[in-house]
Amino acid sequence: MRSVVTLIIGLFVGALLTVIALNSLKKGTAYPNGVMAVMAAQMGQLDGRIKAKACAGPDLEANLGTLVALGNDLEPAFLPTPDDEAFSKYASDYRAAVDAALATAPADCDAAAKSLNAISATCKACHQQFKS
Repeated sequence: MRSVVTLIIGLFVGALLTVIALNSLKKGTAYPNGVMAVMAAQMGQLDGRIKAKACAGPDLEANLGTLVALGNDLEPAFLPTPDDEAFSKYASDYRAAVDAALATAPADCDAAAKSLNAISATCKACHQQFKS
């Protein structure tokens, strides 16, 4: 009888530890989460600058420069995906939108907002397919 109870407890503990291990592996690494967190923070700062009417080129350059660097980390952070080709296309679209925003200093806050909206649209398109 003692052997049966020990066996049942052992099986239960083993199953519990297996579930914990599989959940840990599903969560992935901190790298993709960090890339997205910093990207969201930079986008939030840009949005705050636009709302504060601080839209001159130098006001936005630091944040846009960081977004450029983060764009170069998208594939290393997230590949492989179920559709690597589509993800790479979204990442390329994102980089093009950020490069365009950085290349042309906005004439006013409306132009800066349009650039930020273009960048956000590329993020949203990717999230619609991959973040579920």
